[in-house]
Amino acid sequence: MAYLEHFNGHDLDLLVALPYRAGLFVSSSDSQGENKADAEELKVLHDLIEAQAKGMYESAFVHEVMVETFARRADWRNWGEHLDTVPGECRNTVLMLSHVVPSGKIQQRDIDAFKGILLQIGLDVAKAYREYDRNESWTARFYRRLGIMVDGLLGIVRGEHYSSSELLNISYEEDIALNTLAEALRADLVAQVEKATLHTGETIPHT
Repeated sequence: MAYLEHFNGHDLDLLVALPYRAGLFVSSSDSQGENKADAEELKVLHDLIEAQAKGMYESAFVHEVMVETFARRADWRNWGEHLDTVPGECRNTVLMLSHVVPSGKIQQRDIDAFKGILLQIGLDVAKAYREYDRNESWTARFYRRLGIMVDGLLGIVRGEHYSSSELLNISYEEDIALNTLAEALRADLVAQVEKATLHTGETIPHT
């Protein structure tokens, strides 16, 4: 573990648990599908991590993390506790990694790749089971489809593409959970803005 050997026990545990915990954080945000949704999403999460542990990445750091996450699958049951702390763990981990960059042990692209894999896992888990309920009232279904349409249009503007089936699989609660993760993973960017503010004396708003 050329990269992971640079991290102490606590930081290493946090780092390798996050891919699994981030997926569970999204999965646990919506109970509409109840046990069936959970089982479906847990299977997807297991398969995702196994596949990514065997995959190849531009970031060797991320590859090492995913290999270690899968290697510790005996710990996954314990990693499923206190999921409300996941956003804070994301912030702390990103900040911890940003402090390692100056040492040359990892690069900014490794941090960006790590953020990307966490969000991708969360998104794939959210798409695992259709929690769109056809027994909802027509108004609830209308507003859900309206929200999906807006998300689709925004995706086109951003150069992204999702099928209507994929978007229907992502519930409102899961969408909030994904956005919460994304915001937490911006911690290093926020820190850079705050540092720039201290140096210049100017007020730079967070975006």
